[in-house]
Amino acid sequence: MVSASAASVSVCLILLLLGSLMGPVMAEVYFSSLPRNLIVSASPKPGQVLEAGVDNITITWGLNQTLPPNTAAAYKNVKVRLCYAPNSQADRGWRKTTDDLKKDKTCQFGITQQPYSEVNSTFVYGVERSIPSATYFIRVYAVDSSGAVVAYGQTTDAKKKADLFDVVGITGRHASLDVAAACFSAFSVFSLVFFLVLERKKTKK
Repeated sequence: MVSASAASVSVCLILLLLGSLMGPVMAEVYFSSLPRNLIVSASPKPGQVLEAGVDNITITWGLNQTLPPNTAAAYKNVKVRLCYAPNSQADRGWRKTTDDLKKDKTCQFGITQQPYSEVNSTFVYGVERSIPSATYFIRVYAVDSSGAVVAYGQTTDAKKKADLFDVVGITGRHASLDVAAACFSAFSVFSLVFFLVLERKKTKK
């Protein structure tokens, strides 16, 4: 029979194991606690309007060179994301900014995920057709080996008011469809007039 002390030790070991497994999953990361250690730039000029499914964005990021080189020792990967600006979040709860990154809806669109590099990195992003019309900026998260976000950088200021750009989304209608609809309408009107004239001639006879 297993002694009470042995059973207690077994229970403790199991709890420790579960704690080690669940710890990273349950850990909360708050944006306000992250250092802004990355310098991020993007090709769109302030106020520039891009077309979804047509235009590209060139994004460059790297460690702030004023920081010690060992600052990035824990950085394993970076996640580059397209984020809503405040004016495109107003009255839209599904885009709401929350300090808890697990609940934050600011940066919903993933651009790329790559291993962290000690030298500046560049990525060319083709604005996807699914991106809705809104005002945006770019944010880059640095991630450690456990997958936790440990630092960030972005193309705008802390209040997210500077260096913003717009994307015009695809509405679902194409110009050729509008032309076809106009032609069909004109043909319908012409057919109606022709029919009325024909009927009037028959009546006179």
